[in-house]
Order: sequence, then structure tokens, then C-alpha cells
Amino acid sequence: MESVYNVIQENPDYFAWVFGVVNVLWGLFVYFNKQSHDKALENLKHGLSLEAERRKKVFELKATQYEAYVSNLDAFGKKYQVDLPAKMQPIIDQYFNDYLAAAQVGDKEKEREVVCWFGSKISEVMRDGMEDLMKLQAESNKLKLTATDQMIETFARLEALTKASFDKSNEFMNKFLEIVLSQYNELSAKFQSELAALGVETQATAKELMELMRQELQII
Repeated sequence: MESVYNVIQENPDYFAWVFGVVNVLWGLFVYFNKQSHDKALENLKHGLSLEAERRKKVFELKATQYEAYVSNLDAFGKKYQVDLPAKMQPIIDQYFNDYLAAAQVGDKEKEREVVCWFGSKISEVMRDGMEDLMKLQAESNKLKLTATDQMIETFARLEALTKASFDKSNEFMNKFLEIVLSQYNELSAKFQSELAALGVETQATAKELMELMRQELQII
């Protein structure tokens, strides 16, 4: 230690210069290290900001898509639980009025005409229903592209139940005249019971799907 002290005493200017250089280098190191740290921090903030913005957009997009699908699903259910019976009632009333009027005067041609008219109206109603069903399925197919496996499985069950309900309604309407004319009340009750059971299962599955949607939105 004493030898180092002696050397420094013998060369004070040299060591002053060395210490100055070391201080400059240390200052540069601290400066550039801070610059690097600030840049890394800024990059991190920018990355987090971009990620937050991306997540926000994904959330808003999915929330909008889910809301639209659920609204359309509710509208589809309402149409066939409320709107369809209301739409069918005047058709049924007109059928009975025209058919009875033709039957009272023995006009067989008019009777056949009325039956054909009723069949065409039933086909028209069910054709509109099929279009609604296809639109709903097309919308669910879009959602499946980014859905979880569990959601896809629930979508599939919901689609199957919705299609089964539609097919059962179609079958019921096609047999409606037969049921009425033959007063086959047991068959009518059977259709209504099956449709009610499908409705309950469909609603439960729809609630399950909405819960999965909420869970996904919470983790985005």
C-alpha cells in the first residue's frame, strides 16, 4: 500500500489525469446506462400501451359480436314463441271460415283451393323461418373462428337444439290440418310437449353459452 502511495506522490499529474479519465468513463457509463434504461422503459411502456389498446379493441369487437348474436338469438326465440302464433292465427281463422263456407254449399273445388292456400301459407311461414335459422347459424360460424373449444361445443349443442325445435315446429304445422280435422288432440299435445322440452333445453344451453362469453370477456 505504501509503495502505491509513493508512486502516486512521484507522479501526481499522471495519476490525476488517470483518475480524471476514469471519472469521465464512469460518467459516460452511467449516462449511457441510464439512456439504455430509459429507452428500454419507454419501449416497455409503448409495448404495454399497444397491448392494452389491442386488448381493448379485441374486447370491444367480441363484446359487440356477442351482443349481436345474443340479441338475434333472443329475437329468433321470440319470433317463434310469440310472433309466429300471432301470425298464424289469422291464417287459421281464414282457413276455417273459407273451408266451412265451401263445405256448406258442397263446393269441393273451393275446399281443395282453400286447403292448397293454407298449405302454401304454412310453407311460406316455414321458409321465412329457415332463412332466419340460416342467418343465425352463419353468425355463430363467424364467432366460432375465435371461440374456445368449450364455446364451440356449446355453440354446436345450441345450433342442434334450435334446428330440432324448428324441424319439430315444421312437422307440427304440416300435420296441423290432419290434427284439426281428425281432432287428434293426443298428437297435438305430444307436439306441444316436445316443443316445450326443446325450448327449456335451448334456453338452458343459451344461458350456458352467455356465461362462457362473459368469462372470455373478463380475461381479455
